[in-house]
Amino acid sequence: MIDTIYQLLKTIVNKELRGNLSPAEFNLIAKQAQDKIFRGYFEDANRDKNKENRGLTSKNFAHLSLYQRQRIEQFSAQATLVFNGGTLNFDLPADLYFIKNHGIDYNGNVIDEVESCDVTFLNSSLASASQTFPVYELSSTDVRVIPPTIMSNVTCRYLRTPADPKWTYTIVSNKEMFDNTLPDYQDFELHVSEFTNIAIIMLSYFGINIRETEVTQYAEALREKQTIKEEQ
Repeated sequence: MIDTIYQLLKTIVNKELRGNLSPAEFNLIAKQAQDKIFRGYFEDANRDKNKENRGLTSKNFAHLSLYQRQRIEQFSAQATLVFNGGTLNFDLPADLYFIKNHGIDYNGNVIDEVESCDVTFLNSSLASASQTFPVYELSSTDVRVIPPTIMSNVTCRYLRTPADPKWTYTIVSNKEMFDNTLPDYQDFELHVSEFTNIAIIMLSYFGINIRETEVTQYAEALREKQTIKEEQ
């Protein structure tokens, strides 16, 4: 999908006399567009869930909240957390966006989260944490599991951030030619149904406001042009 969007944007940007679109510019804007759409999934899921609770949606193909969950769940991941001997905590995955509800496990059993203000109380009460009933305290980059005797077998179920899209190329006859065999190549991780949204958002960063029907027309014209070129 990424090459089609790149060629589409080059065509429109050139037609609008906004200059040349370089791969570096495209990759930067592609990341911003993908991140914006990804973050919007959570707002859309909350809105559609509220509609469902009020009986304003239907099942089957009109089950909007289900579709939003599926869009989000494609970014589900699980990782075994690595114990950091320096901090005595477990490092969180670098691509973590949100920890899922009840997402921290020890030996396959869910660990409950506690707030920092409750840790001292738990340590001094009869309900103190143990190997059998551990708890964890969350910070921005790691997890503190209590009791501290737990140093392995802790896993995290979470939603990861999408990988940054990157249009990669090789130089052929002084021209940038798309090359998806390069190790740093990365397509958009969003569903193909987001094609138009991606294009519209990316074009908006160039100050080009375009309607969905116009994007479709440009895409069809580009597809026909490529087909003719391949048949020659």
